[in-house]
Order: sequence, then C-alpha cells, then structure tokens
Amino acid sequence: MIKINLLVEARAEKVARAPLLAFGAASINNFILLGLVIVGLAFVGVRYWRLSSKLSSINAEIAVNQREVDRLKPIIAEVESFKKKNAELKHKIEVIEQLKERQYGPVRAMDEVSKALPDLLWLTSMSSRGGVISMQGQALNENAVANFISNLAASPFFAEPSLKIMSQDERGVFTFDLSCNFTYTPREAAATPPRRS
Repeated sequence: MIKINLLVEARAEKVARAPLLAFGAASINNFILLGLVIVGLAFVGVRYWRLSSKLSSINAEIAVNQREVDRLKPIIAEVESFKKKNAELKHKIEVIEQLKERQYGPVRAMDEVSKALPDLLWLTSMSSRGGVISMQGQALNENAVANFISNLAASPFFAEPSLKIMSQDERGVFTFDLSCNFTYTPREAAATPPRRS
C-alpha cells in the first residue's frame, strides 16, 4: 500500500509561496549590509572622481609647464652660450692683464729713467737685477750728474740712488756709475693706508 504524506507537501507549498520581502530580523541585517555596501561604493566613486579630477588638472598643469619649458629651451641655450663666451672673455682679459703687469715693470723703469735724464748727460748702459737698477753713463759736467741723481730721488718709483764712481777723463767728460732701487708701485701709493669703506 502506498502512503502519501500530505502535510509535507502543504508545508513545501507554504515555503514556496513565502514573500520575497520579509521584514524579519535577518532581513534588517541584509538591508543594513546592503546600505553599507552602497555607501561604500558611493564613497569610492566620489573619491575616484575627485582623484581623477585632480589627476586631470595636474596633467593639464604639466602640459602647460612642458610648453613653457619648450618655449624657454632656446633662451636657456642662448644664456648658456653667453655664459661660456663671458668666461672665455674673462680668461682672455686676465691673460692680457697678466701680460701688461709683466711688461709694465721694464717699460715703467725705462720711462722713469728717461724722464729723469737732464741735459748734457747720457747713459751708456743700464741693467736691472732683483729690483736694483745699475746705470753707467757720461756727462759734460758734474751738475748734470747731480741733477740726474736728484731727479731719480724725486721719482716715486726710485729709492736710494747712490753714486758708486764718478771720474773725469782728459777731454773733461765725466763718467759715472750709480745704482738705485726700483719699485713697481709708487712710494706715495705704498705709504698711503688703504681706505676703509
């Protein structure tokens, strides 16, 4: 004999016919969970939108700056070229100044000696060693030699002229030998203390 349990089928029909939305304790938890997921997704979406907006503004700023860099590249190259030429010119000027300083001493010494030469006197030889200049010459009288020594002493570039030998030959011409210290900076400039600003 076959037994049919109708109670089980009735229960299955009731379970099958249960409403989709039930407001029990488990359903409220599901709604809370669903709400949290939606809020989380909304937060992530807003955050993503803000970051993407910020990224696009940064990319736009980078593009503007890159255009500015591209515009300034020729100017920067020109400035670098100018700096290089300026350094080369400074080096050339320094070399010229060094050459002037090196030739300044002998030229200045010859110029000062020629200024100190009086009439009736001429030099036969002149030599320089270690800042001391030795001069040999002839004069037609003793006063010309004395004037030459006083002119050298008056020059700011000469110090301590000393007459070593002076003799007169049978023709009446005086031969002399003197030496003096030569300085490349004038005595007045060397004696003046530097100004303080």
